[in-house]
Amino acid sequence: MRTKIIYLIMFLFFILSSCKKQDQGVPGKNEVWLMYKAINPTQMIVAVGTTVSFINKDNASHTATSSGSSFDSGTIKSGDTYTYTFTTAGTYYFYCNYHSSNGAEQGAIKVQ
Repeated sequence: MRTKIIYLIMFLFFILSSCKKQDQGVPGKNEVWLMYKAINPTQMIVAVGTTVSFINKDNASHTATSSGSSFDSGTIKSGDTYTYTFTTAGTYYFYCNYHSSNGAEQGAIKVQ
């Protein structure tokens, strides 16, 4: 019986440790990472003509949706990327349409 308990504890430890989210590093230049309960970075300043990549680093689907209807990625599945080129100066607020009530899944890109 004791051996079974030890194996059960080892099994549970293995399962729990494998479920831990791995540190993914930091976004590259002009990248926005979409993740569960977070967008990284939440603010960015770019020059007119810059293409920004919105990369889904999560296992759930996300969107990059502009508050002002400038852009809408539609569904970005896990591991996929949506790009948008900012051709006009201004501040563009965006959010994940699936998690729009989560303040941590909202951001802003200032184009100058």
